Amino acid sequence: MLNLMQFWYGSRYIFHVINPDSSPPTRANSSKLRLLLSALGLVTCLQGPTPAQADEALDAARKRYEVGERHYVEGRYWQAGKAFEEAYGLSKRGDLLFNAGRAYDRGEYAVRAIEAYRGYLSSVGDAPDRGQIEKRIQELQASLAKLMIVTDEKAYVLVDGHEIGRTPMQVAIDMDSGYHRLTVRKDNLSWSKEQQFNSGDTYRFEVTLTDRRNDPGGLESGTEDEMARLRTPPRRWAAVLGAGGAIDVAGSGFPPHQVAMTLGIDYRARLRSNYAVDVMMRIPFELAGGWRNAGFLLGIRGALMPAPRLPLEIFFELGAGLGVLESTVKKLPDGKGACSTAGSLNPCSLYGVRLQPVVGVAYRIVPAFELRAEILGLDVNLTSPVVDPRLRFMAVAAYRFM
Repeated sequence: MLNLMQFWYGSRYIFHVINPDSSPPTRANSSKLRLLLSALGLVTCLQGPTPAQADEALDAARKRYEVGERHYVEGRYWQAGKAFEEAYGLSKRGDLLFNAGRAYDRGEYAVRAIEAYRGYLSSVGDAPDRGQIEKRIQELQASLAKLMIVTDEKAYVLVDGHEIGRTPMQVAIDMDSGYHRLTVRKDNLSWSKEQQFNSGDTYRFEVTLTDRRNDPGGLESGTEDEMARLRTPPRRWAAVLGAGGAIDVAGSGFPPHQVAMTLGIDYRARLRSNYAVDVMMRIPFELAGGWRNAGFLLGIRGALMPAPRLPLEIFFELGAGLGVLESTVKKLPDGKGACSTAGSLNPCSLYGVRLQPVVGVAYRIVPAFELRAEILGLDVNLTSPVVDPRLRFMAVAAYRFM
């Protein structure tokens, strides 16, 4: 009886976590009576040769619940969906297929979400949310693309490490829209391509498999490929190079408009499916207008991924550190204040604090390389007697090397 109550409580908690009212499709929370009856039905269906075997199956199903919950909360939606499907295989509770469909839906795995939602409707004949789920299935179907692989080889077709079909194909198969890495694999032979797939379009690729001599060996299935991908750590270090301009907004001429450049390093400290946090180091410098400006900044960078499967980020940066303003002219226009009589052989240097908040967008061309555009940047030098705020715009290239 203790195991029964633990399983019932755990299932209720998971449904509460993964079905918030703000996340479509909505689903009314199951009543305590319905959950208790489902749990009792689970015990009945698990009756086997011995009570011990039923308890083991019940415990295994509960553990898969908990694993799925953790994956979902941490943004690993594919793994969450798989865990809920495995729990369904142990318990045969149709509500678990709704959980799986919800996880795949949130991760934008539309094909798998449709399969799970349909399985839920088939196994739960009196589903109170049938109309909502059927509407969501139609919306997901409208978002799909079609894929046709042309080859005579008997090979596996994988998208982002997940098996979706096999060749030779007789008809085009459904494909999630978005930016994906497509792979066709047979033993040590493979073909791969990164492609943006648009809703409603059909993509046809004539494939010639080539030898993968540097690969440790062919993988038998998409499941093994996925496990290999998960064991591969993400590239956390990125080298950054940018060029643009800085525009004086204070009108003091300390310094005027300049050409701006930056060098830097990013370290990805935290990565989730919909956001990332980087620690960054920057060396910005500007030239022209009778001044040189340089600095050394440390800071933090946050990146939001509006759609987990699209190579697009919205990022926010805040850097702070030391700044140096150096005059290269003998006399400033106002004829007074700091550096008003600086000589060319002994240029005047002003030291202070430098701040740099930035908002921008980034587009990932390939997994290791992305382009960033600083849409709104502010560069502030806090020196005495100069406080120099400037608007900054810049195009940045970032390469992830390890």
